[in-house]
Amino acid sequence: MSFNAWLIERFFSHRSRRDFGYLEAWVSIIGNILLFLVKFLFGLALNSIALIAEGFHSLSDVLTSIVVLLGFKFGSKPADEKHPFGHGRIEQIATLIIAFMLLLVAYEFGRTSIERIINPPKVEFNVIVMIFMLISALFKEWMARFSIFLGKKINSSALIADAWHHRSDAIASLLVGLGFIFVRFKLFYTDGILGLVVAVFIGMTGIELIKSSIDFLLGKAPDKDFLERVKDITLSVPGVLDLHDILVHDYQSSKVVSLHIEVEDNLSAKDAHRIALEVQDRLKKKLKEANISVHIDPRGERED
Repeated sequence: MSFNAWLIERFFSHRSRRDFGYLEAWVSIIGNILLFLVKFLFGLALNSIALIAEGFHSLSDVLTSIVVLLGFKFGSKPADEKHPFGHGRIEQIATLIIAFMLLLVAYEFGRTSIERIINPPKVEFNVIVMIFMLISALFKEWMARFSIFLGKKINSSALIADAWHHRSDAIASLLVGLGFIFVRFKLFYTDGILGLVVAVFIGMTGIELIKSSIDFLLGKAPDKDFLERVKDITLSVPGVLDLHDILVHDYQSSKVVSLHIEVEDNLSAKDAHRIALEVQDRLKKKLKEANISVHIDPRGERED
């Protein structure tokens, strides 16, 4: 079992979706503030402008985590008269905001990288700064993996997006650290080339996150695995002959599922209703946070 899995199993196994979002946001906020303080103090002690600048870069990453925090705070608000299915889709809006931030990061990476390729900066070798930046990169990569782990656990694109913001900072720190190695061989332009590759990769990630969030908000079709689960659970109920017209409306924090089941045409209304209730109960038990609506079609009366 990985450390992330052990941590969640030990302390957060029965927490709500909002709690997982808050956990990721606060770990990110506290982690970035600690990185800022350490980088800033080391930068002052070593008289390193690059290290001080990296510290403020880490501090700026707190903003994306605040977006995550607010997304889960408002997204967890209960349903009301104007929003009868809750506010869960606010998470997707948070994802869009972070994705656009990633595009800005990619642009800055790309611009700076091109400048460094054209005019490679002459950097003095400093083994202490190099080691510290590599350690910082490892810590930020752990934060990215932790965010991805939680994002997959609750199927949250906002946490995945924040993870990529952590990873961009990890890559930046890694490039700064590796840059000192290239300095020993006078390969000053290598830093710019690597940075440009990273900029393209981060930009593509941001575009993919924007696309997936827009697809979700427009009401994309449910994935095949979810539909198969609905079919398997429904067909496991005695008396259900078949099912069709499965409709799924995903509101992030909840789903609205409606379907038609086929039953024998000689059943009484009472027996047919009992079967429908059994289907509804099993689906609610297996598909957590789902509102289920089951329609009854006697065999032979299915509408095409």
